[in-house]
Parts: sequence; structure tokens; C-alpha cells
Amino acid sequence: MTTARERIYGLFLTHPKDAWTQKDLAARAACSRGYVSRVVDDLTTGGVLGRPYKNRVVLAGPAKLLTLWASRRSLPRPVYVASSLRLEDAEALIGRTQGTALTLFRAAWHRTKFMATSTLEAYALPDGLPGLVARLGSASPEPTSILLYPAEGAEFEAANVVDELPLVSVPQNVVDLIALGGQGPRVALHLARAHGLWEA
Repeated sequence: MTTARERIYGLFLTHPKDAWTQKDLAARAACSRGYVSRVVDDLTTGGVLGRPYKNRVVLAGPAKLLTLWASRRSLPRPVYVASSLRLEDAEALIGRTQGTALTLFRAAWHRTKFMATSTLEAYALPDGLPGLVARLGSASPEPTSILLYPAEGAEFEAANVVDELPLVSVPQNVVDLIALGGQGPRVALHLARAHGLWEA
């Protein structure tokens, strides 16, 4: 589940050049101004945010914020899909489906061509998930190479298209990879450095 704190972190990382008012953050993150005030105070004290303008804050430490977000991130339980489709065909089908975006290793591969992957991971809005699973094949109780994660919507903030496929934003991709563990942090570090979110 994506928390309000995570949504605030995501806004700063997907719009790193913006100067935010607490009112704007509260509206975009769907939480109270009081809650935003506490989060902003914590981040400012920690050196993650700066206050160069009256009543506005800006991102000063993206690497610190990525680390904070990843420490709080918990991926939703995926739906494993058994499919007779080639991964490229399944990927194209997902790419044509509204309310989806690739994440984890597949999205990182499309961005950097680092560590080829034999898995396909994507977010999908819950309303469209059953239909997408049916078009791909069928749900499986056992792990498969196609994983669909139910999305709440915040995961699509600043999503973009690469190779004609919808991908979650780079910060969301990095945080998901770190939260996954295993080889995820290695790929996340490469991705973050390639996109200027982490100093080499």
C-alpha cells in the first residue's frame, strides 16, 4: 500500500525542479496540510529539502530521499500469470492496456539495457487486472515470469513511454527495485546513476 508519506516523496522525486507549497503537496498527495507540515519539517531537518523561497520547499538531496522512500516501500503481492505468449508479445499487450506501466527489472532494462531479464513486471489498476490476466493467460498459484502488481494510482505519477511502452517514473522504478531486494538494489543503483539521481 502506498502511504501518504510515500506519495509526498514521489512528488518531490518525479518533479525535482519544482518548488512546492504545503497546500499543493497536500492536494496532490491526498492528505492533510498538518501531515504535510510534519513530513516537510522532518525532511528539511534531515537536509533532504531546502527552503530557498518563502513558503516553498525544494528537493536538495535526491539520494537521501530515495533511500528514505525505499526503506518504507513495501510492494503489493503480485498476481502471477501463466501465459503461452512470448514475453515480448505479453509486454506489447500490457503496453496497449490503459492503466498499466512496467516496473522493476523490465522497466530498468528498457531504460538502460543493463542486466537482461526473463521476467515481465507491471503495475495494473485493480479494476482492469482480471481482464488483463485473462487476455494474457490465467492466474497461477506458483511464481511465473509474468507478475502483475495491483496499483493504487500513485505509481503512475510521472510515468513515461520508452520503446513505445508505458514505464513507471525513474524514481518509482528505483525504489521498487531496492524494496524488492536480491539483485534489485544493484540494478537500482545503476539506474539511479544513469539518470542523475545518485552521485557516482
